[in-house]
Amino acid sequence: MIVALPVVCLAKPTCPKNIISLTLASDEILVDIISDRKKIAALTYLSTDPGISNVVEKARGIPQVQANLEQIISKSPDLVIVADHTNPNIRAHLEAAGIKVLLLHEIVSLESIKKNIELIGVGVCEETAAENLVKEMETQIANARAKIPPHIKTPTVLFYGAPGFTVGKRSTINDIIESSGAINLPARLGLSRYSNISIEYVIQNNPDLVLTSNYNPSHPDFVGQMFKNPAFRDKKIIVVAGKHLDAASHYTAQAVVDLVNLIFRAENNADR
Repeated sequence: MIVALPVVCLAKPTCPKNIISLTLASDEILVDIISDRKKIAALTYLSTDPGISNVVEKARGIPQVQANLEQIISKSPDLVIVADHTNPNIRAHLEAAGIKVLLLHEIVSLESIKKNIELIGVGVCEETAAENLVKEMETQIANARAKIPPHIKTPTVLFYGAPGFTVGKRSTINDIIESSGAINLPARLGLSRYSNISIEYVIQNNPDLVLTSNYNPSHPDFVGQMFKNPAFRDKKIIVVAGKHLDAASHYTAQAVVDLVNLIFRAENNADR
């Protein structure tokens, strides 16, 4: 006797239709992988700040929110994307209200950025678009590295940010520097993450190049003061756009492009 087995229908995952982003990283990723803008209920207010956002034009017209619980819930989201630094009380209240929360990985490397792109892609049912974004990021970095002149001395680089800090291992800036064909000097000296340093530290360790960001809102004349400071008079200072250097999305690949161009232009000029 043939026994008919019940047909089991596997339910497809419900794709969100009202997404709120509470991080600039997810702002930049969402607008580049979601073609239907109606699915984006809101981005952060940072998305249209030209000093730090890489998607100012793409974000125009999309509602904005801050990390305010009432403001978020009023938009009836079915997915809210948060970072590890998002207020945990907001996350807890959203989950208690039955709203799905997508927590991004901590950003400590270029690989963690790729994982977040893929994570968001799965969360918003745009896996293919997310995978393509990761591939574009990798291609952009590979093309930049291909421009590094062969047999050239590998320069040492030290990042110096306002009001006086550097970065070592476990940071995206470390990966940006190393991906640009240079040596991140503080990392090789044993520093990890972000460390306060003095100008004397820079002088003592004598990097070939000092890297800094053009975005210093709390110290607007920081770069200008660096160029005027006698301690940096004999140092080659290279300045990269903060929205590239500090990006926590695929736009960090542009920082590698910027740095390759600046480092090896500086090196070539030095050889003349």
